[in-house]
Amino acid sequence: MSLFRTLQHSPATLTIFHDATIPLSAKLFHVIEKAYHKLDGKKANEFQIDLMANRMPTFDQYQSLVANCLHDSKSKSILHNCYPFLTDRKTASTTSTEVITIKGHGNHFNNKIFNEGEYNLIYETFNKLKELPEAGLDINPSDIFRAPLVVDWDQNLIAGDESSLADILKKYQT
Repeated sequence: MSLFRTLQHSPATLTIFHDATIPLSAKLFHVIEKAYHKLDGKKANEFQIDLMANRMPTFDQYQSLVANCLHDSKSKSILHNCYPFLTDRKTASTTSTEVITIKGHGNHFNNKIFNEGEYNLIYETFNKLKELPEAGLDINPSDIFRAPLVVDWDQNLIAGDESSLADILKKYQT
């Protein structure tokens, strides 16, 4: 827990990058909400939920994740799974003459870390696809960023499944 947060008595923040159309994302969101509402009076302010529906991390958030949360192969795998195009390649054309190509790195991922320019392109493409859901493309935003991703900024932990989320919630349930 950070000293600044301790002095302020403010709760930790659990951010969930969430897409309700993905069953696992819906399930993890439900688990977080249930854990939050089960906290007894003395722990009621232990954490707050930051719901990032249909959004992906900003570049600054991504940098923080890479710098602070990738402690082991499991956490690296969780973050890697949120960016499926790293191993895939997709191309689609919009109704105009514009073509969107997502080039993956195939099986040569080797713990790829995005630079700011690359990430900004990814972020802009994701947002553009979210704005044009009915454009008839065979690419959807989850081809670029796939929820769920739960981040406990206080513990520097990430989760992408029930097991890793349970590890995060242990601190708040004891």
